[in-house]
Amino acid sequence: MNKKIAALTLLFALCAGLAPAGAAGYPERPVKMLVGFSAGGITDITARQVAEEMSQVLGQPVVVENRSGAGGNIATAELARAQPDGYTIMLASPGQLVVNPLTQKSPGFDPRTRFTPVSLVNQSPFVFVVPANSRFRSVQEMVAWGKTNTAGLSFASPGLGTTMHIAGEMLQVASGVKAVHVPYRGGAQSTGDLVAGRVDFMIDSLGAVNAQVQAGQLKVLAVASGRKLAQFPDAPLLSDLYPGLEVSSWLGVVGPPNLPPEVQRTLVRAVEHATRQPRFIQIVEQRGSEIAPAGPEAFATHLAKERERVERTVLQTGLRLD
Repeated sequence: MNKKIAALTLLFALCAGLAPAGAAGYPERPVKMLVGFSAGGITDITARQVAEEMSQVLGQPVVVENRSGAGGNIATAELARAQPDGYTIMLASPGQLVVNPLTQKSPGFDPRTRFTPVSLVNQSPFVFVVPANSRFRSVQEMVAWGKTNTAGLSFASPGLGTTMHIAGEMLQVASGVKAVHVPYRGGAQSTGDLVAGRVDFMIDSLGAVNAQVQAGQLKVLAVASGRKLAQFPDAPLLSDLYPGLEVSSWLGVVGPPNLPPEVQRTLVRAVEHATRQPRFIQIVEQRGSEIAPAGPEAFATHLAKERERVERTVLQTGLRLD
């Protein structure tokens, strides 16, 4: 496993350094930041906040352009075709860089494409939640019930191929329990039906469900990210119950393949500046998220680990999304 991660990390680093130099004076015109989802969503809002701060360092506007559709694939395909000159970048999600290339035969771009990592922006810890009146007091109790009752379990997600969907599939692989996936058209619907008890559980970002948790409508049985949360000191880590089961969401800035190293470095400085601004940190933390480690190396390592976890689940479940 470690050798595979190291190899993937090296590949990301090599992809970032294949292009010739020639970026003197960059940037000399506005930079376009693609967003694969519609305006008003969390990815779009984050992109606009990051773009505004990046502009202060770059000395040029960073203009957000929404290319929604196909689970983010339209924007990702545009980035794959973009000139490696630093004037087209993207704020990417796990679905675009990890899930879609592994689960779709024709995502609209070569799934082997190695985009140039710039930097993670933020990460959102995930929690395992059930309705407040759920019969289950622990994940282990729920799994044991699911293995012995023909009625079975169900779990919600805001849509096929989302991190929440993949998290539910990961739980099934790790625990051996079977659960019916119930996809919705967005987080409001999935959370609403979970509160109403129409589904048994969901693994979602803390920011997405924290209001319902605080209101006593949902209860947290476990933390799905890699470390415990002070807000839930008694909630165990899913990875302690089922080794390797770790899930979080994230957003990160990437460039097209073969971005020149000097352009990459300039963008890294701009993103790091953006994510270190007190007002941005405050906004991120209010959403239940946190600032992620900066820089291309941390991003490349993170992507390699994410891809390995998802690939293992896809192979064991045969999951296809097209």
